[in-house]
Amino acid sequence: MRDTYVSSADLSDSCPKEELLKEKLLKPARDIRNILRWGYPKFSTIRFVADHFQLSLEERYILTRVIMPPDRIVSRINKKVACTGIKGRYLLLDGYNVLLSVDSLLKKEPMWFCDDGYIRDTRYYFSKAKQAEDIEEALNVVLKFLSETGPKSVIFLLDAQISKSGELAGFIRHKMKEYGISGEARTSKIADFELKTEGGNPEKKIVLATSDGIIIDSIREVLDITACLMEIMEVEPIRLY
Repeated sequence: MRDTYVSSADLSDSCPKEELLKEKLLKPARDIRNILRWGYPKFSTIRFVADHFQLSLEERYILTRVIMPPDRIVSRINKKVACTGIKGRYLLLDGYNVLLSVDSLLKKEPMWFCDDGYIRDTRYYFSKAKQAEDIEEALNVVLKFLSETGPKSVIFLLDAQISKSGELAGFIRHKMKEYGISGEARTSKIADFELKTEGGNPEKKIVLATSDGIIIDSIREVLDITACLMEIMEVEPIRLY
């Protein structure tokens, strides 16, 4: 199988725009965290501070993705599984979440280290179907990682309500055979519910790959595949500290 990883030189080009954005958001981020420590609600706090600093919609969205209430941080961090800790385990992937995040990484989109320890991009997901049409490279990178880390079985779960999910599931099954990975890819009309139910069942001991905070709060063990790939590629995320 060809080497599908790319080097840090390919992905970590210094972007003046990103540096300026980081500098602009450092003070608002610090103020929001200080207010959240007093128990104020997250979204109204971000809106209050963002209004004060006259931040754009994109900048507000970044803060919403990156900053977490203190009561969420420790719980989510404690659920993280090491990148080398899935050998012989059953792995369930939040399909679009993982593939689109890795796709953002490969397309040199800003990747943010969030307060709860997970890596997230800040592309708008108003049209997942359109973005999902061009994620073969991301799929290859994910499958290469899985073939090297050795889970016992892998399931890609895709939201059936997104256009062409059935076709993508079939393509993933084909690629899994190519990489010698045991498992399946399928769609579900209740994907989020299934992810929470399967990942939260203590008897099944399933590791779930996602960066979706709402899902993470309902499950037991989480693998952040994008973070693992960034470590392999030696790519540093943006940190609002």
